[in-house]
Amino acid sequence: MKQAQSVEIAYLMSGSMVSQRRLSPRGEWRAGIAAFALVAGMALASALLVGVGLLGAHRVVYATAYLILWLAAGLGAASIAAVRAAGRARCYGIGASIDDDAFGGLPLPLVRRTPRGYVMRLAPGMTGHLESGRAPIPLENVIGEGVVDVPLAADARAEIEIGMATFVVRSGPDRGPVPALPAGVVRRFARKAMLPLQVAALASVLFCAYRVSGPIGEAEMRSAIPADATPMEVELMLRKEAQIQAGTLHQCFDVMPISCQKRGFVRFDVSLARSGEIRSQKIAYSSYGADCPVNECLSEVVGSWFFEALPQSMSVTLPVQVLRTDKPLPYGSARAAADLEREKARGVATRLN
Repeated sequence: MKQAQSVEIAYLMSGSMVSQRRLSPRGEWRAGIAAFALVAGMALASALLVGVGLLGAHRVVYATAYLILWLAAGLGAASIAAVRAAGRARCYGIGASIDDDAFGGLPLPLVRRTPRGYVMRLAPGMTGHLESGRAPIPLENVIGEGVVDVPLAADARAEIEIGMATFVVRSGPDRGPVPALPAGVVRRFARKAMLPLQVAALASVLFCAYRVSGPIGEAEMRSAIPADATPMEVELMLRKEAQIQAGTLHQCFDVMPISCQKRGFVRFDVSLARSGEIRSQKIAYSSYGADCPVNECLSEVVGSWFFEALPQSMSVTLPVQVLRTDKPLPYGSARAAADLEREKARGVATRLN
């Protein structure tokens, strides 16, 4: 089994050690995982913070869209940061950037890992030698007239001089603790990931939340009954609205005996204003007789109904089917007790009136 290779680079200035760093595949994994975890944590904290802010601003949040948005933004930003951090851990760079490992007049990755293994990138002006199990090879003989990549064997050692700086590169088996990136590098990658998180926060406000008790627009105020509807069409729509509101008629049966808990049919003559307000109403027909005196109550309940705005004021007949309440009917002794309780309640209501 082929053993993993690592490369150690020492940066010396005038013979004094300035810094030292080791490259290895394990270090790349560590940098990628650290960057992913850091940015994912930032995304989670940002999502919670924005959500609390929206709720504090009295906005209703669409949970599904909100979660999908932040999941996509968080995973995307974390993945990009992980790839960049792993790429940074894969090479030893010199140049004038703050992210470079050492200062150099010519910015380039001095040592990096490729699919074929670790290589040194050498450019004209560099001097030194390369030792790879045989006599040292002057780097001037390798460089020639342009930039060249020189493979590093598993036991290679090289000294590279660039002006007053000297870099000692030593290759060997990947042993010891997992190397980490220089301090502050992962945090800089995390800061760059703030842009997609800020975009996600803005999108959350614009597309995933709306204000509670916000102003009613013209679309909400528009009637469901078209202004050009014919009288027959208007009447059909009103009958449909009346049947929807028929559920409120069940309250008239709460004090009635069990025998009155049955389906029925009532037809109302209603006069409506143009705004949909009921001006007057009366019962034209009812299937409930004297044994179930609910007609007066039904008329009062219908007076509290509301309808959509109409093209014009009109009088209309509204047939309504009264359905029994969804409450289960008692039987046996429970039914007799329920009848007794309703009879007492009706007697108390009669005395109060």
